[in-house]
Amino acid sequence: MPRQLVLIHGYSDKGEAFFPMRDALRQRGIELTDINICTYITLNNEITIKDIAEGLERAFLTHPVLKNEPGFEFDAIVHSTGMLVIRSWLTNYGIRSSQNERLKRLKHLIGVAPATWGSPQAHKGRTWLGALIKGDKNPLGPDFLNAGHRVLEGLELGSSFTWELAHLDLLGKEPYYDKGPNTPFVAVFIGNEPYTGLDSVANDPGTDGTVRWCGCGLNTRKIRIDLTRTPTDPDGNSVPTDANGVATQRVWISDFALSRLDIPMIAVDGRNHGTIIHNPEDGMVDLIADFLRVGEPGGETYDAWLKRAAQYGEKGLRKMMESPDAGFFGRLFWRAGEKLEGWQQFVVHARDERGDPVTDYIIEIIHDGQAFKAMYTDVHAYGPDPSYRCIHIHLPKGVTDPALKLKARIHASTGTELMAYQGYGEQKQELTASSEPIELDLNLGGDGSLFFPFTTTLIEIILNREPLPFNQTAKILTWVPLP
Repeated sequence: MPRQLVLIHGYSDKGEAFFPMRDALRQRGIELTDINICTYITLNNEITIKDIAEGLERAFLTHPVLKNEPGFEFDAIVHSTGMLVIRSWLTNYGIRSSQNERLKRLKHLIGVAPATWGSPQAHKGRTWLGALIKGDKNPLGPDFLNAGHRVLEGLELGSSFTWELAHLDLLGKEPYYDKGPNTPFVAVFIGNEPYTGLDSVANDPGTDGTVRWCGCGLNTRKIRIDLTRTPTDPDGNSVPTDANGVATQRVWISDFALSRLDIPMIAVDGRNHGTIIHNPEDGMVDLIADFLRVGEPGGETYDAWLKRAAQYGEKGLRKMMESPDAGFFGRLFWRAGEKLEGWQQFVVHARDERGDPVTDYIIEIIHDGQAFKAMYTDVHAYGPDPSYRCIHIHLPKGVTDPALKLKARIHASTGTELMAYQGYGEQKQELTASSEPIELDLNLGGDGSLFFPFTTTLIEIILNREPLPFNQTAKILTWVPLP
């Protein structure tokens, strides 16, 4: 029996959006009876992406063919928010990947303009204007003018949802997407054009109109900066100290690959977030049809397919390397005519040693004593918890050189004279509203570069939170004098 194919749409859309893709795949020999298109509700203010993933599992259990039987396998093509739905379903309540049967069932996963790291439009969708544009218009329904607040909260840039999801499937010790037979092969396509006409009002630089080019691929790394008195490495081990009792390491960076698949984005020329599925490009559909046979008898290896897909994407990629219009923030930090290396996104989370959020902070990257201003020209703080930030930058030529010596400059404030943050960089530093920031070398090792075009990098900052004054009885708690 041929393997079943599941198509999952995006936010505020319907299953019918996949009809053009369905028809294009039929022309390439995939039978209609093997194509399953689901449709789901997003325009309800109480529904979450995790809820939709739970609904996907229920749909599998009640489907006459897709029901969860031992050894049953399927493929999936997802658009936009559909990537977060399928990834959330794959996590299977946090079961380690080697024991996760869902990973073994899904053989090929294709993201078409996937919102892997959310969208710069999501926080706008919660406004009244967003409700008017995208909200449910059925005046008799319970969701009238709902815009799907909780789904949009998960889609917001720098959301805690996408941060936690990535720690499960992209950064865990056991890969969810590797080169073995028990995890799915993954491919990602995205258009190189923003919206046109009236829809162009929503455009942001470096996007297909909805999703950032650097926020769709699954190539992700994480940098951990532990500035506490007693730092621990990413595995929770105590860090050795030198003869003076100073920690020998405070910065760690994960690798891109290890045994994981290389999952970059493949550029599709002449398509935006909508037209990439409403009018799928023939060459992309050919590659998708071929990808569904990767690893099968007579099919290509993943590496061979990826090489061919990268060649296809070269034309579309050239447009992504162009300077954005003068009115955009990115234009502030390079000279006109200067060659560029692409876009990159950083998702930063600051917390204290107890795990509580640090909401008032700044991080700068320093080279030769000068701040890389791009790191704070386009910053979005996650609405429900501003300890999460998303930074979007356009990379000037040469910035990816691993020979560049970089420093991180970090500052934070509690907002009260009763408490202060404390960090240990090149020296111990008390952080108050008027103090100097902490500086430390970003000795990343390995390839040595902080900057990689068209990827998302996570940065976790950990500080001590201490009562004031330091090394004395604190103002927040004192002894009552004896009578």
